[in-house]
Amino acid sequence: MSTITISVDNACDLSPGLLKRYNLQTVHFGVVIGDKLLSDKTVKPDDIYSAVEEKGLFPKTNAAIEADYRELFEKATQNGGSVIHFNISDKMSVSHQNALRASIGLERVFVIDTHSACAGIGILAIKASEMVKEGKTTEEIVEVVSKMIPKLNVGFIIKDLSYLYRGGRASDLKLIGANILKIRPSLQINQEGKIVSCKKYKGAFPRAVLEWVEDKITQTLGANKEIAFVAHTDVPAELPQAVIKALKEAGFNTVEQIVVGTTITVHVGRNALGIMFLNE
Repeated sequence: MSTITISVDNACDLSPGLLKRYNLQTVHFGVVIGDKLLSDKTVKPDDIYSAVEEKGLFPKTNAAIEADYRELFEKATQNGGSVIHFNISDKMSVSHQNALRASIGLERVFVIDTHSACAGIGILAIKASEMVKEGKTTEEIVEVVSKMIPKLNVGFIIKDLSYLYRGGRASDLKLIGANILKIRPSLQINQEGKIVSCKKYKGAFPRAVLEWVEDKITQTLGANKEIAFVAHTDVPAELPQAVIKALKEAGFNTVEQIVVGTTITVHVGRNALGIMFLNE
């Protein structure tokens, strides 16, 4: 039987343990700090915090390049193999277009725009990996996971707008108002793959997070309870544990905790927490 390779953009933020467990290959993004273009293989979230808060620099992300996709695809399709690659939303990065260009002229390469980010990408890749083990064909897997994309539920709540402001995604006025009023904005990735602003919460961040989680659970009573992810940047350790407890009490069978990687950290900064799962 020909091999089926499942691969992901590293912006999926899955831990090395999960990548290994599900046999997932990764393509890495670049990070620009000052005048240096680096790889997210070596740049860690702490490096982003240091650049912004100590050096006054404004790191930027750089899409995964066509050559890296091509190398992965050529290797995966040797000897009749196939590859299914899951990209971060094309509304957030040109990586999907780079992957499509890299696939030109190669057979058995399936490039999927997840319309998502972080563990939203990971959920689809994990489902695909499970189907590989079940003996499904490449076409069957692509058909099933493509139908899952509109069901992804990926949201974040962040403590402040500082990093979004530095990245040009929040205005001066919004930043000042949020800081004065202790507004904690929540964000959602919609079905088009765009990040949209949702309900705003007020007060201490831990309390705002738990209120947001309660709202998420109430609004998604029809969720697939098989697996959920709690993804976070630099937050107090007890906070993700409280969120995991709330999700398990709501009936989720497995709740995986992951630390948000460099690409997403550049945009949301410290004190951001997200929940990812599939709706039915």
